[in-house]
Amino acid sequence: MPSSYSKVRLSQDEKRVPVSEKAPLTTTSSNSGSSYGSVQDDVLVDIGAPRYHGDARSIRSSTSMRKTGVWEDLKAWTNNVLFGKTANLSKSSEEEHRIASKLREIAALDKDEILKRFNTGYNGLSASDSTTRLAKFGRNELETGALKSWYSIIFQGLIHPFNVLLMILGILAISVAEDPTTFYFVLVMVVVSVGLRSYEEMKSQKSFQSMRELVTPMTKVLRPDGAGSFIETEINLADTVPGDVITLRPGDIFPGDCILIESKDLFVSQSSLTGEFLPVEKSTNVNEPDSVFDLANICYMSTSVVSGRGRAVVISTAKDTYISTINLTLNSEAMETRNSFDVGVRKVAYLLLGFGVVMVPIVIVINGLTTHDWYEAVLFGMSVLIGLTPEMLPMILNANLAYGAAEMAKHKTIVRKLDAIQTMGVVDVICSDKTGTLTKDDVVLTEHLDSSSVNNNEVLKYAFLNSHFTTGLKNVLDEAVLSAAEANEEVQTNYEPTEKGEAFSLVEEFPFDFVRRRMSVVLKTSATSTEIICKGAVEELLEICCSVRQYSEGRSSDVDLSADIREQLLATVADLNGQGLRVLAVAIKTIPEKELEAGDRHFSSDKDEMDMTFVGFLTFLDPPKDDCAAAIEDFGKYHVAIKVLTGDNLAVACKICKDVGIDTTYTITGAELEEIEDDEEEFAEVVERCTVFAKLTPFQKFNIVNALKKNGHSVGFLGDGINDALALRGADVGISVDTATPLAKDAADFILLEKSLGVITQAIIRGRITHANTIKYIKMAASGNFGNVFSVIIASAWIPFQPMTGNQILTQNLLYDLSQIAIPWDHVDEEFLLTPHQWSADSIFKFMVYFGPLSSVFDVYTFAVLYYYFDYTMPFTDDVQHFQTCWFYVGLITQTLIVHMIRTEKIPFIQRNPSWQLAAATGIVIAVGIAIPYTPLGTRVLDMLPVPGMFYPFLIVAIVGYFIATQIVKKYYMHRYKEWL
Repeated sequence: MPSSYSKVRLSQDEKRVPVSEKAPLTTTSSNSGSSYGSVQDDVLVDIGAPRYHGDARSIRSSTSMRKTGVWEDLKAWTNNVLFGKTANLSKSSEEEHRIASKLREIAALDKDEILKRFNTGYNGLSASDSTTRLAKFGRNELETGALKSWYSIIFQGLIHPFNVLLMILGILAISVAEDPTTFYFVLVMVVVSVGLRSYEEMKSQKSFQSMRELVTPMTKVLRPDGAGSFIETEINLADTVPGDVITLRPGDIFPGDCILIESKDLFVSQSSLTGEFLPVEKSTNVNEPDSVFDLANICYMSTSVVSGRGRAVVISTAKDTYISTINLTLNSEAMETRNSFDVGVRKVAYLLLGFGVVMVPIVIVINGLTTHDWYEAVLFGMSVLIGLTPEMLPMILNANLAYGAAEMAKHKTIVRKLDAIQTMGVVDVICSDKTGTLTKDDVVLTEHLDSSSVNNNEVLKYAFLNSHFTTGLKNVLDEAVLSAAEANEEVQTNYEPTEKGEAFSLVEEFPFDFVRRRMSVVLKTSATSTEIICKGAVEELLEICCSVRQYSEGRSSDVDLSADIREQLLATVADLNGQGLRVLAVAIKTIPEKELEAGDRHFSSDKDEMDMTFVGFLTFLDPPKDDCAAAIEDFGKYHVAIKVLTGDNLAVACKICKDVGIDTTYTITGAELEEIEDDEEEFAEVVERCTVFAKLTPFQKFNIVNALKKNGHSVGFLGDGINDALALRGADVGISVDTATPLAKDAADFILLEKSLGVITQAIIRGRITHANTIKYIKMAASGNFGNVFSVIIASAWIPFQPMTGNQILTQNLLYDLSQIAIPWDHVDEEFLLTPHQWSADSIFKFMVYFGPLSSVFDVYTFAVLYYYFDYTMPFTDDVQHFQTCWFYVGLITQTLIVHMIRTEKIPFIQRNPSWQLAAATGIVIAVGIAIPYTPLGTRVLDMLPVPGMFYPFLIVAIVGYFIATQIVKKYYMHRYKEWL
């Protein structure tokens, strides 16, 4: 059986990993500056649930396919219904294959067959034909993600699981328990919660909508003039139809998928679709490439002309274009999934609901058997159910998210979905596109090497002269050369005539073409010296060279270009290409003066581009962003793994990754990945192991993101191109920029208004702060309320009267909840922020089991003191009110103060302090609670009486004892489960 990693290659030597070398996940590249994935640094291994140490067996166990069967199918169906499905597109889109096959078929036609097939002429369609076809094919518009209406946003907020749970409790309170106070309290909580959430989402959506409202895109098409020529007419891009003919100039955007019928030196940028950082050559030539994007004569909707000119026939528009396959999938039901945050919240809601369903009947039965008043027992049970539920959770949650959105706005970030803030804190893997995301999307000249691979300013000088005197539109490589020369103080860039006669003048130019793959300029100086300077593809340029210039101790000499030297130069090029650099060569030739004496010397590429002297190499790269390396380092600090998913070639991707500190030990290409896509287990293993994925299709990007989610990770995706849209939508969090393609922005959850990767680190930190402050409340409220239920059960079996009335329980919960409003502004331990924390119902359950009964211990202590020391034992006397008021004090104060024990792993007030907002809220609520029995609200409404002074020492003992016990149990809990919040 072949190795599970037979398709994964080691990037250093491009070798396959044999069965005997099935290296663990912790292997690192020997030449990588990053420590990701090493045994000492668990950035790649310990990146979220499930956590493993990286051996092949553990990886396989984490990603193995589930056994099939009725139980497994039922479990999968239940998960889909309760928690939302995971998007599961087919590994290869039928629609994508259909359109790709159609494009390949059309690409094989010659010009006459193309015009005949689309019933058009060389000068385009008439206006009447265009109108007829527009009615037939429809407008050339892709469906965009619809912005939510205000009522849709409000409705989605209302059906949040916790809001639904609260509304059910409110209805039970007013219909069964006849308790309008509880109903109105719950109603206020739901209204405030939904209001906060809806306001923030509508504000973000308004910002996003303003980004959409751009100038209507226009395009120019040809219309026959009736005299055998044409008139170029500007029309709305949406009115373009198949058969329209367009002329191509630099800057033009293709209005649909097109086929070239004429071209000259045409270069097209496909980076938004494929991720390739350099423009690709397009011509009328017919070829049969592996990738549909490499068809020489096909240009795709939304790509643009960089340089050159041509003429093309529009062969498909709107839903028949290649990018429509991405758009169709993007808006399909298969993409309507829930992120990890939404799934986690639902699990917690179901957990609390389950506790209520189990515990409340027990309370009713015990209370009914003790008091023999079953009606009151039922009412008391309803109060306990309401008390068991953290009523403030939706409000606390949405207050946290709203505060997070406000903080993100300070960092020039539009938060389209509030949930994405907290999900960002859970993310443990970020998948990123390369071009325009990690890189500047701006090609630069990195080196100008002579034949000895040493940077030499003379090489740059000749390259500058070639690019400077080019009369046509300069391509991105020319612009890179010019910028590099102007930035180099040792290279002269001003060749205006001077007294010394150092100026150059253009005599002739040999433009670039696809056969020669080079361009030359013939320059003359005032000193009667004439030179030909040639720049182009290395192999084609070496074919016309007979010598090579060598440099030694500041002097140069030309030697014959022998076979050995030629092989050395080609080896140098291979090495540079292997580093992901685009390489061009520069050569020169001096024309003897005797050939110029006649004065009518005619220059041509055929006879003059020969016997030249090789000068050196030019290397180009789309460099990483200035803050990229620092951002990658921050990702490592916060235990977020980084994987690069690009449509560019592998060498280029690895070069950029090494430069910014991303491990490149394990890499794979889309073609290799396609061979294992049908084996889900192997596919999941390879996706887990690799960090660089190159030459990917948009669907492969999505499948990789989906596989990581199935492996147990929370995935963020960072991209700005059309080819990133599916992955952006499929990820738990999609991140794009304001200059991204419309499809990418529609699919994203965050829109960065500033192209800084540092903003993502801020989003991660803000997400983890939001998660921490939310989980604080959930664990405190759930465990505290769970402990109260235990205490109520004990008291119901022991005390001959209700230990606390329903209204007293609700008042206690209301005061406690009000003290927690300040939680969104609380500090979070720095240690907590360093690692991602998944939403875990299991963690909350364990917390409830440990700390809920702990509070009951001190409740029993209080019962014993009140029952035996104060002798509060007689029903229908003041004993009842005294007992209830004393327990009200103990419950309120301990439950309110316990936030300071739970909010940090450290010792509160000694090692860690709360925010002033939380400290103030705690103090105010305790003061109000103590004062209530001395007010008409306490004596007349809540049936309370002031407590005797002798009770306060016992109260202090209960509070201090609870704090000490909680700290001891906290240490044991963290030791056993290696977690706290």
